[in-house]
Amino acid sequence: MGIQFKEVSYFYRGIKNESFEAINQINLVIEDHEFLAICGQTGSGKTTLVQHMNALLQPSKGEVQIYEHTIPVKKRTDKIGPIRKRVGLVFQFPEYQLFEETILKDIMFGPKNFGLSDQEAEQRAREAALLCKIPEELLSKSPFRISGGQMRRVAIAGILAMKPDMLVLDEPTRGLDPKGSKEMMALFNELHDKHGITIVLISHDMDIVSRYAKRIIVMDKAKIAFDGTKETLFLDPNFESYHLARPQAYEMMTYLSESLNIPFKQVFTEEELLEYLKEVNHE
Repeated sequence: MGIQFKEVSYFYRGIKNESFEAINQINLVIEDHEFLAICGQTGSGKTTLVQHMNALLQPSKGEVQIYEHTIPVKKRTDKIGPIRKRVGLVFQFPEYQLFEETILKDIMFGPKNFGLSDQEAEQRAREAALLCKIPEELLSKSPFRISGGQMRRVAIAGILAMKPDMLVLDEPTRGLDPKGSKEMMALFNELHDKHGITIVLISHDMDIVSRYAKRIIVMDKAKIAFDGTKETLFLDPNFESYHLARPQAYEMMTYLSESLNIPFKQVFTEEELLEYLKEVNHE
């Protein structure tokens, strides 16, 4: 087991000291090696939820078990460092956190901060750069003289250099063009499939979610409203209340079924739709 939430609630304090409940009585288990997506409209609680996954926030009520570490209700703990080695949290636009004079030094920063020697940190940085497909000749360059997509890879490499067991990704493709978005998701998929890293993805893009995630959680009004597969999500009678869009291929299949009487089949990607239409055409 990777992470377990037990009756976890979190309250923010407002300007007038009033209490605002961001997540309410969350019970959730994330197993090792999962590829999980968390969806929901703005204000549903999804970002607050994932910030508990590496102890950036501590619960107001309940308990979070992160691997072998238990995070209690808002108490000081010495477990933060070991947790953040195991769970890497990638914020939106992580490239904004770059600051070193070279790409190599930026990737080395995390391991050095956790006490590794320069030699060990450099070895990890080069390994992480290779994983993220950052050309070796770029490592001596400034991170501010490369493209936005490359900068994002550098920021992610800095987290991978700490060798986490889990990556928590908050809208990792936001701001990227379609090509950059596809390449970024291919990277995360490879990290999951070939290197066994658990992936927790926050995204509003249901085309991406339905292509990659094996399990989907929907947050609504501070609670988990749905936890299951994409096949059950899009048939959920409450789906419209989640304010999520169905994948484009799914919508096209629905249109073709209704307008041309093509037998409906759940498809989630363009490839699946084209393959199904070929099958129907040959019957």
